[in-house]
Amino acid sequence: MQISSLALEEKLAKCVHLQTQEEKICHILLALDELSFCEKISFFRYSPIGYVGEGVAAMQDGQLQSISYIRDDLRSLPIIKNAIEKRKTTFNEGKEIITLISSRYHRSEPLKALLVIPIIVNNMTIAYICCEFTKSSVRFNEQVLEQFTLFGRLTGELFIQPHSSAHPKLSPRENQVLRALANGLSTKELTTLLSLSEATIKQYIKSILIKLGAKNRAHAVSIYLGQMI
Repeated sequence: MQISSLALEEKLAKCVHLQTQEEKICHILLALDELSFCEKISFFRYSPIGYVGEGVAAMQDGQLQSISYIRDDLRSLPIIKNAIEKRKTTFNEGKEIITLISSRYHRSEPLKALLVIPIIVNNMTIAYICCEFTKSSVRFNEQVLEQFTLFGRLTGELFIQPHSSAHPKLSPRENQVLRALANGLSTKELTTLLSLSEATIKQYIKSILIKLGAKNRAHAVSIYLGQMI
């Protein structure tokens, strides 16, 4: 199967101006469904704290449906966890699908293969898409998998829009600090960027953790990125 990165990018470009994240997710699912290469496409949020995957929406037989009832500890689903940690699209088929995925979701039709596309923002996985194969027999070479990985990164960029870059619980300065942390800046780099002392930066970070109920900086960044979807 051949996938054009340009075609995928053009499909995503059409939803840049959509107002809500729900609209964007639906457009993404529709864009993939138009390729007609699998039987079901599902979009999940992801949190690295507890390796939690939460269902958002799915597309099957041309119909959108909510899958908010799904909440998984991905440590019990290593096929998905592997794609998320490597931040690369993976394709699995055969025995490992039957034993590790199919029984978990109790499908009426056995799953033959699964394509997992991580959604990346600032080199962090914030969501993932599962493409399920129950009827068709498809093979993907490395080049096609790389195109889907690029699609995941382009999709991630859709969720970083100015209107959604501030967390409502935080002050403007705290949002500024958290955005910088999400972009990978260290405490020392923040002191230069914001012209504040290291002690003041640490105080802002402490305040951010308390307000967001975060366990550490990575958790706070995960919460911040998670609000985008």
